[in-house]
Amino acid sequence: MLEEQIKTIGIRNGSVLFVHSSIKAVGADVRAEELIAALRLAVGEDGTLVFPTFTSREEDYFDPDTTPSILGVVSEVFRSMPGTLRSRHPYHPVAAQGPAAKELLQDHEKALGPCGTGTPFEKLVQMNGQVILIGVDLDTLTLLHTAEAFLDLPYLREIERKYRNTDGQVRPLAMKQTPGGHRGGVRLFEKILRQHRVLQDGRLGDTRTMIMDASSVVNAMMDIMRDDPMAALCPGDYCADCANFKAMVRSKQLTELGADLTIVLPEMPADNAAFKEFLECFGAPTQFRLMSALPIVRLAPGENVTMPPDEIQKWVLQPAPQDITNYKKPPAGYCGLAYAPLEAASIGMMPFDDVLYKGQSRDAITDIFIEDGLSLLPGALYSPLTFINHLDPTQHVPLGMGNTQLRDIVSAMRMRNFSGRYHIVINEGNLYSNTHRRLLEFWHLLP
Repeated sequence: MLEEQIKTIGIRNGSVLFVHSSIKAVGADVRAEELIAALRLAVGEDGTLVFPTFTSREEDYFDPDTTPSILGVVSEVFRSMPGTLRSRHPYHPVAAQGPAAKELLQDHEKALGPCGTGTPFEKLVQMNGQVILIGVDLDTLTLLHTAEAFLDLPYLREIERKYRNTDGQVRPLAMKQTPGGHRGGVRLFEKILRQHRVLQDGRLGDTRTMIMDASSVVNAMMDIMRDDPMAALCPGDYCADCANFKAMVRSKQLTELGADLTIVLPEMPADNAAFKEFLECFGAPTQFRLMSALPIVRLAPGENVTMPPDEIQKWVLQPAPQDITNYKKPPAGYCGLAYAPLEAASIGMMPFDDVLYKGQSRDAITDIFIEDGLSLLPGALYSPLTFINHLDPTQHVPLGMGNTQLRDIVSAMRMRNFSGRYHIVINEGNLYSNTHRRLLEFWHLLP
């Protein structure tokens, strides 16, 4: 029965076929040997069967001849068959039978990482191979890690494992671009992959199958994760693995932005160390201060500049918004200018247009306060739109969604290689939840 069914599910004769499977899903009376034989018949004499044979990674070292696969009965039976070859990579070893097996598995342990360039997974793509999922979902698809490696996503790790080489010696292997942890968002890829017409459905025994071309699915997943490097991760922030991975992505975003980031709190946390750990978990530098503790001298409208309070630290001057455009450079004794777009909006100015676009102080500004609101905007709104001011009594709207032109400001300063400091202003309330919300809003301001 399997041999008849398998002819209809899209396996090409002569294909290099990578198999992820669950024998229990196929049927209680189906043996692993029967499934392998049916797959072998489907690819034909010119085809090559490939199975992942990953290990527990708890062993002292990986021996390709004896270390068992933990990926189910079919994988282990296939590994143990006469004529099966196995790669020597200790993290993601692969087994294969067929004409392309030797070429596919050769030098896996010499690749940069387990799944990317120079690995059997890349070669599967280059050979126009196929992947079949038998009774398992997309979260088993190892080619996801190939797409991640090709994009060199920040959350891939550097680790070391040991393996037995061809000369019998046990050797250490340092590897980069190593996957690990949870990928709760990958199931959401199914809808997009179907829109790309990458997946073909079928049935085998009692279970569903999905078959796909390796190159098409890798390209489609790269498109998804190139647009959103966190797409494969859990959509929320309550999964420890995914929260940690997202922090790595966001940290890279911040580095690419070129500017520093400080959290401005309404009060200091009860436990500074715990709050620093929290910030690290969400990709932010562990810098937080009270507004009153920032080395900034603030001026009222029309107020004359005085010398900084001391020479111990570097001071920044913050003129009133209507006065900041008068400064082409910081006055003597100051190392920069601070600018609060929300304050500019609150007196009817257009924070980007009037100050950073038309004004002359843009290159002198070193510190920008990131907060947003409706701010009543006297004179800036047409009278029919004044209802906007009553939509949120707190006036604390999401960053980039109010009237401070934050998206324009961050975009313009990024393109001008702004290397100063963004100060994210946190409102009263729960420090953790409010900071978390503001950080997420800030990341969305970045491209």
